[in-house]
Amino acid sequence: MRTVQYRDPQTEEVLDWRYEERTPEIGERVRIGFEEYEVLFRWRTVPTSSVVYVRPARVAEMDHSAA
Repeated sequence: MRTVQYRDPQTEEVLDWRYEERTPEIGERVRIGFEEYEVLFRWRTVPTSSVVYVRPARVAEMDHSAA
């Protein structure tokens, strides 16, 4: 298990931290509270701890061509 700290890339605010089996990959979506976020980049501070920068995930655009 490793400690993963999720942060806002603009403000450095810690959004959440928890123990994870692995560090999420760039582009992967993670749930923090009731919101879904996308991983922008990661930074390993030590082998057992990582800082992961995330942004709110964009909602998939709906296909309006099918009627």
